Amino acid sequence: MTPLPDPDAVLALLKDPNVESQEIATATGAPREEAGRACRIVLAIARAKPEEVQSLPAPLALAVLRAALQAGRADLLAAAAAHPSKDVAKEGKRCLHLLKARGVSVPEPARPPPPAPVAVVEPEFPCYASVVDGHGERAVWIARNQPGRGVEVAQLILSDAQGLLEFQVGVLGRKEFRAFAHDLEERGRVLGIDEVDRGTAQALVAQARRLNGEAKPPPEGADLWLSKLGPAGEAPDLPARFPPLPEPEERAALEASGRLHALPLLRSWLADEDALRALAARLDEIAVSPLYLDEQQREEQSARAVAEAAEAWLDAPRRALLAARLRTVADHLERTGRPDDARAAAAAARALEAGRPAAEIPFARLLVEKAFPARPEGGAGTGREAPLIVGPGA
Repeated sequence: MTPLPDPDAVLALLKDPNVESQEIATATGAPREEAGRACRIVLAIARAKPEEVQSLPAPLALAVLRAALQAGRADLLAAAAAHPSKDVAKEGKRCLHLLKARGVSVPEPARPPPPAPVAVVEPEFPCYASVVDGHGERAVWIARNQPGRGVEVAQLILSDAQGLLEFQVGVLGRKEFRAFAHDLEERGRVLGIDEVDRGTAQALVAQARRLNGEAKPPPEGADLWLSKLGPAGEAPDLPARFPPLPEPEERAALEASGRLHALPLLRSWLADEDALRALAARLDEIAVSPLYLDEQQREEQSARAVAEAAEAWLDAPRRALLAARLRTVADHLERTGRPDDARAAAAAARALEAGRPAAEIPFARLLVEKAFPARPEGGAGTGREAPLIVGPGA
């Protein structure tokens, strides 16, 4: 380390009116502007301010301290004790001690501010959300660190029609949480459970919570727990993520939407039970009615009844709900590497919102049709199997 120039020699340069600031800068290694500033401080030492000394480079500050000692400026010496240079801080304290020995009342040396506390980075734990099911329900798991206790995990059941339905919370050890998360990820391959960021998880819960009314208040403790999470983010804008495709691709994707019912996620999706029960009763009437002369007429009338039931069931509110559910499925399918199925689900959602007839939307039509599978060829009866939904009194 280069030794600092002699403070008394530098002070002599600062006091000499015939010495240029550039010469002082060369002698001290300080910028010329700082050398000029130090000259002005020394010449007006009686009016100098403590902060002016604190901001000088060390070689110049040491020289100014000698001038402050000569002028009895204890406040400048005390301020120097907080100088970033250890040499300047040490010299400030030494000069204060000399003044004190001379009987001068001196202030306590300024103490450097304590270092800012190091922010503790809280470990982030993954959150999860399941794909919405045919009833519009999904599960969300939100995890957060509990220092000294473990990982707090909340499980919330959400409904796109009724809001926040269920709330459970517990604390797991970190090892237990890793096993829990691994199990969710394994189950997710079949049940459609995805890892989501905390903001998205909170946004899904907040969106559902807004649906709760007086008739269906949220579970006890849910609001208090949610308030501790801070503000929620924005729910994903799924319509913007799945804009319409070019016309030929849109048509092909919509035609392929029927195959979605073969996916484990969607096998249980059906029209509402009341609608299926009413249709089952209508099909039973057709099966025994003497109005039809042969089996072909009965089959044609049965097919017409199924189509009419599907169209009647798909009113505007149901279309909106079903379209929103299909988009969550499309989002999951796209993120899990099944882009063709994602396009089919999104195309069916757009067709539902556009009001296209159920007969033109294979996915929507099968929500009714698959509850009444046809009998194998050559089988006896009405041309259909017994319905999956059994009517009252059956």
